[in-house]
Amino acid sequence: MRTHNRMPAVVAASAIVFGVVTSAWAGEGAPSRVEAMLGKLGRGVANVATCPLELIRTPTLVGRAKGTIAGATTGVFQGVERTVVRGSVGVFEVLTFWLEVPKGFAPFVTPEFIWTDGNWAE
Repeated sequence: MRTHNRMPAVVAASAIVFGVVTSAWAGEGAPSRVEAMLGKLGRGVANVATCPLELIRTPTLVGRAKGTIAGATTGVFQGVERTVVRGSVGVFEVLTFWLEVPKGFAPFVTPEFIWTDGNWAE
């Protein structure tokens, strides 16, 4: 019995199937749809990785707007809530990056990334 190395054939067939499916699925706007999907995937990964920074960012913003006491109390609770939300949304975006949910691959949370505004202002 002969054993053949089928890896090159499998790789070539996979590349062809991927190309055909991607072009048929995305249609005329192939680059923009693929870019949007990859953008959603990257945003999800970034939000999962950076969600704990909301524990610093949110109390800082609340403290700037309403004072130190509010930042140390209300800001901390809001930071915990925003950490959970940003992390959960990030996981959802990673798991569903190929689906156009919400419409146009728009972000669920604002700001889209925690560092969107350099001074962390909203």
